Amino acid sequence: MRRSSLWILLFILCTGVGFLHGFLPQGISRDYIIRPTKVRILTTDELLFPKELRTLIEDELHVKLEVILTRDWNTLLANTVSTPSEDIVFLPSYWATTLRQQNLLSNLSIHDVELQQRVAPDFLDKSSNSARTFDFLPFYWIKTGFKTTNDQSFEAFLRNKKDSTLFLLADEDLILKHFQAWDEQGLTPMVQQKKILTLQLEELLKTDRVGTIELPVNEAHTDLQAEDQLSALLVWGAVVPSNSDKKDLAVEILNLLTTPLLQEKVLVQTPFNSTFTQVSDKALPVQRRASYIRDLQLKDTLLIDQKDVDAKLKLKTKYGVTL
Repeated sequence: MRRSSLWILLFILCTGVGFLHGFLPQGISRDYIIRPTKVRILTTDELLFPKELRTLIEDELHVKLEVILTRDWNTLLANTVSTPSEDIVFLPSYWATTLRQQNLLSNLSIHDVELQQRVAPDFLDKSSNSARTFDFLPFYWIKTGFKTTNDQSFEAFLRNKKDSTLFLLADEDLILKHFQAWDEQGLTPMVQQKKILTLQLEELLKTDRVGTIELPVNEAHTDLQAEDQLSALLVWGAVVPSNSDKKDLAVEILNLLTTPLLQEKVLVQTPFNSTFTQVSDKALPVQRRASYIRDLQLKDTLLIDQKDVDAKLKLKTKYGVTL
């Protein structure tokens, strides 16, 4: 009697599974049985990890992404040192350098040796500390310059009292670098007479801005004022914190994001240029490719080595700029 009951139970179970497999639109996938794994991601800029990419990853890898958007260094640091930490962080290269100095980053090569091979050599950190460890995966880069009214020089803009507004990229480290350079050139008093507005990159690109605007050099803006340390080279990418408990899955996500077809599709929707050698579709403007950096004049270009955690305070106390 007991054996008969077991056979009946097994028959009902198999019948139910068969019904569900036929009834559900895509049959029974593991998503109906196992709750998707949650991956924690932090990004300093919406452009680095837009919603379209999040949806693609969730569908492709059957994971659930929990995304935090913040430009606050202390928040990022707290989420990196916690246990478990964020699984992936998208950030500027100089933020990653400061995290590396605190031994908070994972060696990505341990999990996927091919990731480093996809990056153009110009964007690989060759310093002694990082040569042994590949812990920052660069994705995007830009060189900045200033678009002025009637293509006048930057100093002419400063002397022109009719031009009153200066739009800067909202990055405290870059703004501090600008003011330090202007200090050396004796231009700071004239800069301080201007109305300074700071905007995210996507906001700076809007065409209704009236004033002198900091923009990326690309196919849309080929002739920008970049003399006398006005221009900066900025690189963004991703890291996997050492305290992540999903390092293999995090690297799998990065692997998916670095595929050439996906990157080529993403680039045309952003102002960024690629760091990857295989991103070379003929429809992609040459200015968006990794190789284009060799065609640019980088002399006197501002470079930011590491995150200055006191940048906002220095800007406020020394230059009167509040962010």
